[in-house]
Order: sequence, then structure tokens, then C-alpha cells
Amino acid sequence: MIKNILVFSFSFIGDATLSTAVIAPLRRHFPDAKISLLVGTRAFHLLAGDPGIDHVLVYDNRSEHDGWRGKCRLISSLRGRRFDLIINLRDSLWSRFVGGAHWGMVRRSSETHAVNRYLEVLRRHGVDTVGARPQLRFTDQEIADRDRFLSENTITSNRPIVGIHPGGNWRYKLWQPTNFARIANLLRDRRNAQIMLFAGPDEFSLQAQVAELLSLEPVVVKNRNLRQVAALIEACDVYLGNDTGPMHIAAAVGTSVVAIFGSTNHHRSGPYGEEHIVVRSELDLGCNPCHPGKDPGGCGAESCAVVDAVTVQQVFQRLTTSMSSVWGEESC
Repeated sequence: MIKNILVFSFSFIGDATLSTAVIAPLRRHFPDAKISLLVGTRAFHLLAGDPGIDHVLVYDNRSEHDGWRGKCRLISSLRGRRFDLIINLRDSLWSRFVGGAHWGMVRRSSETHAVNRYLEVLRRHGVDTVGARPQLRFTDQEIADRDRFLSENTITSNRPIVGIHPGGNWRYKLWQPTNFARIANLLRDRRNAQIMLFAGPDEFSLQAQVAELLSLEPVVVKNRNLRQVAALIEACDVYLGNDTGPMHIAAAVGTSVVAIFGSTNHHRSGPYGEEHIVVRSELDLGCNPCHPGKDPGGCGAESCAVVDAVTVQQVFQRLTTSMSSVWGEESC
């Protein structure tokens, strides 16, 4: 009888968000089981407190669980929780020492989306995964805090709300900040959109740079609480950004995504769901996408030329399409 399940998830918030796709099908298949996720420290702050997850446990490989002694300490702690089933999405060898039955990854093509690889682990053991997708949920208090922030910043529901995140954790993913500013100005002028400008903890200077280029002051979100940031992204009608964790958060909370790709493989790590839009240039240098790959960013350039070749007009047209779908309007 399976009563206690541990999902070996990830450290990066994007990967951890994608891994939540396995929760709903596991709940249906094992309705009486408790489900725990093992994640890195940053992802912990996003998933801890999620009403859809029973427990979120931390794997801190830079401190408490560093080295073989730290790993042994973690294994001992996990064994003490007596898990009946381990869902190993990390393809981690040491997960086999935790105890219980083990469901592991199978090697798949790099063209297979990460979510489909995770769901395949369940399907191989007879779990129905129809309709499964990443999902983040919020408490009533988190929704109330979010709504208070929107009210205090005069964000209303009768005009389009567009979330823009110009950052990312790798420079070869980044579209130019001046382009994001031009898009925001177009959305203000032509669609009367309200702009919320997001940033990661290390991206506030980039956020300020984009804000200074706008014709009207945006709502600048500097909240370091990842769950509050996620709740604010849920309030947006459309989210625009690079290939980053917040892009996956946006898809997981049900916000329409327009994502800019070029250096990374959108088939593998794009926003999950056919309703989302990936914008790419036609430029082919023969090296793109270079991630995942043997030498990502090996060109040594300041930025990715393939990403730079994505035009403002391209992105604005796709945003207009997405907004029209959300608001039921004809495209501009």
C-alpha cells in the first residue's frame, strides 16, 4: 500500500515548477497518499506553503548536504520518513538509498519537453497523466495580500495587465532591455495596458534600467517573496519574458505566456501548453540552440545574435494575438 511518496525535484525554480505536473496524477492514482517534494533552497521558497503539496523538503547541496557526509545525512533523514515510493525526476543515483519502491527516469530525446519526460515516469507504471500540467496554488491569505498590492498600486481588472520580466540567469538568453522598454511603451500607447515589471533578486538594476526608458511609470515589483511574485504573475493577463523560471511560473498559474527563445531549446524547455507562444528569429548560425549542449555559450560573444535578431515588431504582434485571445478582441 502506497501511503507516503517522495518526488525528487530540482534546485532551479523553473525545473521545480515543471515537476509539479506529476502531483495531480499521483493524487488521483494514490488518493490516500501524502506527497512530498525534495527541492533546492531557492525552489523551497516557491513551493513551501503550496496547498497542493503535503510537504516540501530541502536539499541544500551548498551547505548542510554538501559532500558525501552531507549526502549521507540527508539520506538518513529521508529514510527516517519511511517513504513507500520514490519518484526520481533528477535521475539521481543516491535516491535509490532512501528506501521504498523506485520509479526512475528513462533516457529520451532532447526534443522531448521536460514535463513529458517527467510524466513518462508515471505512465510507465500505469498512472493516467491525461491533462496533467505544472500547477501552482495559493492560500486565501496570499490571494488577499496580492489583491491588496494591486489595489495600492491602482491596478484594475478593466484594462489589460501585462507582466514583463527582462531578466534571466544566463546572458545568452536575454533580449535587449531597450526592446522590452519599447514593447511596454507600445502596449501602453496602443492597448492601454497596465505594466508590471518583474525582476529576480539580482536583477533590480536591470529592472530600473527598463523602467527609466518607459514613457509612463510602471508598477515595479521588488518583492523578494517568490510566492507573492507568483501570485502577482497570476493576476496578469499576459506575461512576456526570456527563458527563465518566472516564465514557467506564469504558465503554471494559468497566465498566457509570450516567451523569447533562441539560445535554448524551446521544444525541451519552452512554456508548457499549446496556448503559449514562443517567439524566435529566423537567423540560423548553425550553433543555435546551444543549450543544452556540449559548449553552451562557447562563442564568447556578449549576447546571443539569434536572440538579438528577434524584432520588437515580431514580439508585439504575438503579444497582440495573445491579448486578443484573453480579452476576446480583434488584433490591432
